[in-house]
Amino acid sequence: GFGGPGGVIGGPGVGTGGPAIGAGVPPPPPGCLGLLSGGSGDLPWSPRGSPRPPKVLLSPPPCSPPAPFLLILVPSAPPHLQRRLALRDTWAGGTWPGEPAGAPRSARTVFVLGTPGDPREQRELLAESRQHGDILQGDFRDTYANLTRKTLLLLRWARACCAAAPFLLKADDDMFINVPAVATYLATWRGAPARLYLGRVHWRVAPNRDPRSRHYVAEELYPLSRYPPYCSGTAYVLSRQAAGAVLGAAGAVPEGLPEDVWVREAVRRAGVAA
Repeated sequence: GFGGPGGVIGGPGVGTGGPAIGAGVPPPPPGCLGLLSGGSGDLPWSPRGSPRPPKVLLSPPPCSPPAPFLLILVPSAPPHLQRRLALRDTWAGGTWPGEPAGAPRSARTVFVLGTPGDPREQRELLAESRQHGDILQGDFRDTYANLTRKTLLLLRWARACCAAAPFLLKADDDMFINVPAVATYLATWRGAPARLYLGRVHWRVAPNRDPRSRHYVAEELYPLSRYPPYCSGTAYVLSRQAAGAVLGAAGAVPEGLPEDVWVREAVRRAGVAA
């Protein structure tokens, strides 16, 4: 069954944890249940050809009403425990000075990881997940080359398990985000705009052609001399509709591109940006 906070959904060397459905835990939406049960998590709108997400090893519980205004998804790495602790204690904690007492949480944070090479680190992640209930782990090796797979997983989870959140903020675990300022700006929009893709824009960046670099992109994969303008992968915001559109276009974009360029290309193909 679906685990509660920090619940575990199978996986090699990992046991199932948390209460089962019916033990006081609201059942997850059907798409979320499918994703957490090892399926694709596809909802009816999902196109054929979209990359199949990896199996989920650890998952937070799905969002319960009222949905967070801002869903914060933070790609992290298994050894980065101190970074995650710092974020939980600061900008990613979900509440900020000046918020009315008892007000509903206006943000929720989920950390997204792959699998470590060391079984001891996996046991530590399991303990962290059970303590904090905010770890989403996919069954793929946690490497730089798999950053796009992390993004696919976090977008799938957001769409399947927290679909009512109007805005999604993806931010790396070495960033400091002024979340109240971001939320205040986003609140000026009437509803979640269908075409919002917001971040620090990189202009006229050339693909790295050095095969020794982890940023290497072969000409066969991307033949142009410059990337189009794109939001830095360190932090960007997508509206709910834009995030869904990115998933819809994912099957047509090569995963070998840098993650932030990959998102930009998916955004373009989805018609969210020119």
